[in-house]
Amino acid sequence: MDGHIRKTYEAILAQPAPRDLLWDRFVTMWKDIADDVEDESGDRLAVKLNGHRMVFHRPHNGRVSIEDVEMARHLLADTPDDKGAGDLLVVTIDDLGARILDFDLETPKVRETERDVRNQSASARRMRTVERKRGRDDEAELKGFFDDLASALRPLVRSRTFVLFGHGAGKSDAAAAFVERLEAHHPQVARQLAATADIDLSAATDADLESKAKELTGR
Repeated sequence: MDGHIRKTYEAILAQPAPRDLLWDRFVTMWKDIADDVEDESGDRLAVKLNGHRMVFHRPHNGRVSIEDVEMARHLLADTPDDKGAGDLLVVTIDDLGARILDFDLETPKVRETERDVRNQSASARRMRTVERKRGRDDEAELKGFFDDLASALRPLVRSRTFVLFGHGAGKSDAAAAFVERLEAHHPQVARQLAATADIDLSAATDADLESKAKELTGR
């Protein structure tokens, strides 16, 4: 799924539903991700995807009707975003910070695309850094860090799920605390959490993370 098609996909699933979606981009998306697309008489477009079939109507003004957008949302909601995407989103978190890694499953090597959300300065390839401020109220500071991480994840999980890896127990279990924060304050991100697991982050390579995430998600 290339960038333009991904944007169309995410726009359909966004809130609120788009009212200015171009029909040509709509059709291009279906031709890329659907199992079958057929132009029918009466300016109708029949789409088959994972056993589901819907018919959309070509608009006179070149923009997809809100009714067809809603139908498309239902069709995509019933279909995992695995077909054509070829990627896997992984988050690692501990008391020091978090990493967001985007693995390209269609290439033999781990794609070097990652974002870093941590309390220490970091210099690396294409990283996003969110500083974690230190103060007297450690609990409030930690919640702020969790909120920053949720904000970084929100646009990435609009149309796909993610796997969360942590390491620790009790008060040191940052992954569990982060999940609690998501469920209480960021439900739209929490819904996209596919699996969680404990792993030795100090020893795990990116390849280890990809392999374990694929195992957990059946990819």
